[in-house]
Amino acid sequence: MRVNRLRATRTEAIVALEHDDVDAEPTRFAPDGLVVTRGNPMRRPPDGLVYVQDEASQLVPAVVGASAGERILDLCASPGGKTIAMAADMKDVGRIVASDVRPRRLALLQETIKTAETRCVSVVRVPTVGPLPFEATFDAVLVDAPCSGLGTIRRDPDIRWRRHEQDLAALARDQLALLVRAADVVRRGGRLVYATCSSEPEENDAVVANFVADRPDFRVVNLHSHAGAEIAPFIDAQGLFRTTPPAHGLEAFFAALLIRS
Repeated sequence: MRVNRLRATRTEAIVALEHDDVDAEPTRFAPDGLVVTRGNPMRRPPDGLVYVQDEASQLVPAVVGASAGERILDLCASPGGKTIAMAADMKDVGRIVASDVRPRRLALLQETIKTAETRCVSVVRVPTVGPLPFEATFDAVLVDAPCSGLGTIRRDPDIRWRRHEQDLAALARDQLALLVRAADVVRRGGRLVYATCSSEPEENDAVVANFVADRPDFRVVNLHSHAGAEIAPFIDAQGLFRTTPPAHGLEAFFAALLIRS
């Protein structure tokens, strides 16, 4: 789980969970994460204190590096865990536009935002194709792209029977198209973060390479010079964020930071 820093510190959340007969301990890497060791936190009334979120997923907002007063677009935001994490990074000051396309996912996103009681988030439905309904005014845009999900196969082993090698080319085309749409609403000097929960280079490195080949106004940033200490162990030789089960004991997540020149 991830603690909502707008409501409590991690230590305070551990104490609150103990009152509900739930024991939890800090995650190894995510600074707001908790691992439940006893009890069922899902029996608690939803109060916005904690959210179920994979530890590797909790680290992705650090690549965005949101700060107070910024304008952020979370393009594929549902269920909202990364949105709330960025709102906490911003101390709930500024504006986050959290968007998705399907009504059910929007409803889930709205419920998350409501429960968290954050003031800086607005929920917007965006079209599935065509230009996004925004000007190029965002300081940062997070594209948490729909993907194969093969990075989560360790906790979702059935996914190996639902995915096939030929799926990757179509997914990569859609991911690139989404990244291109997102790029147009990043302000000059702004940040664009592309993230997946996939281990596959076709969906990660190749999408980023194809994007920058077509968009010379964007460059990939080496995270060694831009990231905080919490994600330093996950930056590879190319300066990209990458978690893996063998190296970190986490699911396989990927993120790249790009700057619009």
